Amino acid sequence: MAEQLISATTHRAARNAVVRAVAEVLGKVATLAWTVAAARMLSNQDFGTISYAMTIMLVLSSLAAWGFDSGLTRRGSAEPDALPGLHRATQVWKTALAAPVFLVAGVLLAGSPAIGSWPVLAFMLLAGFTELWSHTVRSTAAARQVSAGISAALVLQRIATAAAVLVALALGAGAEGVAFGFLLGSAAGWGAHVLALRRLDVRRSALDLRRADLADAVHGTFLIGLSGLVLMLLFRVDVLILGVLEGPGEVAVYSVAYRLLETVLFVTYAINYAVLPVLSATDSSTTRRLGYERAVAVAAFVYLPFVVVSLVEGRAVIDLLFGASYAAAAAPVLAWLAPAPMFLAMASFATSVLLALQRTRVMLLASSAALLINLVLNLVLIPQFGAVGAAAATTFAYLVQVLVVLTGLSRLGERPALLTPLTSAGVAAVVLLAALVLSPLPLLVELALGGVVYLAVWLVLVRRLAPEQLQVVMGLVQRRRQQAS
Repeated sequence: MAEQLISATTHRAARNAVVRAVAEVLGKVATLAWTVAAARMLSNQDFGTISYAMTIMLVLSSLAAWGFDSGLTRRGSAEPDALPGLHRATQVWKTALAAPVFLVAGVLLAGSPAIGSWPVLAFMLLAGFTELWSHTVRSTAAARQVSAGISAALVLQRIATAAAVLVALALGAGAEGVAFGFLLGSAAGWGAHVLALRRLDVRRSALDLRRADLADAVHGTFLIGLSGLVLMLLFRVDVLILGVLEGPGEVAVYSVAYRLLETVLFVTYAINYAVLPVLSATDSSTTRRLGYERAVAVAAFVYLPFVVVSLVEGRAVIDLLFGASYAAAAAPVLAWLAPAPMFLAMASFATSVLLALQRTRVMLLASSAALLINLVLNLVLIPQFGAVGAAAATTFAYLVQVLVVLTGLSRLGERPALLTPLTSAGVAAVVLLAALVLSPLPLLVELALGGVVYLAVWLVLVRRLAPEQLQVVMGLVQRRRQQAS
């Protein structure tokens, strides 16, 4: 009976993860498209200005979000009847926090040399509202463990943003036009999220909002919110410091490499989106352990070859996408950033386990330790090494976070395997490394053939070492075929 429960839970999580991953892939492709176009068509300074303003918006949005969405998903999964009130209250809290935060930041930063253009910052901050509202809708869908409609809304948002930005670039509207296009795309995406929300049975008039809903939405979010803010600073503080110390030009170089890193982070987000509700709804340590290990295995399948490609062909990839003007400077940045997604994934999945156990103090300790390391290393390394120093600091900080959060889990009696989930992808990645180093073929042909070799080796190994992973995937494929027929 327990095995059947674990299997059903795993299949449901896998199905939601696949749906979300497909949406994230399409969204990331759209985002990468407009980023590449902006990097090629804007000046180095203007592209850096856009990247810096977006970073400020994301950091301030994290402050306004304050852990409400994680609490919504966790509590809404455990108490489905409370979800409508929690959803409405979460939107109210986030908007009430965002309004003064964005306004004060916009006024204080208006004359900062690092900003470059105040209209760019203003458009990005306005887009922050719609991004916050859309994220709450996605968190509500995660609590319901429903992915399809919300994922379509996410794809529409990214495509609309890309289209608006590309039109602005074609019209020669500069950095201000790009920022305004981003705002329009975010607003369109929010509208799509609102339409998708109607299918989740959480509609409630604002007049029906009760004080109890507001209290429930904020209950237990202090440490989660503080930890989330620290995590966002950990993720973005390098750009903030780089902009102040080195200016928009160096931010542009760093952002080129960082965009490639962000493009593959959809794996972590998609898995976490599916795994957190499952972990929150179970009392089984075995289910939590299997959830963590299989999440790490899926992440490793993507991130370990990403490390290999970044190290061996990073310069060629940047040259192909962003142009020769960025290739030489951004390639070493990408090489230092390459391991960060794997570290981030391991820390994120472990944090989801802690969140399910309501052990938020350990989460805060891990993220705070990593942020402190990141701050110190950035201040030491950036003046001498610029963007490369920022990349090294970021990757080392994520490693620290992994070590601290896994130590915390171990002390709570949660001891998932670490090496076993990495074995198949790790060995296949070594084979890929040899293939890329020895290959004399053009880049795209080399990457395609290398991908085939990597997949073949991984399949052979996973069949022998972890057949349950294939069973989950095959079961998911069979369900899809049955639904299609």
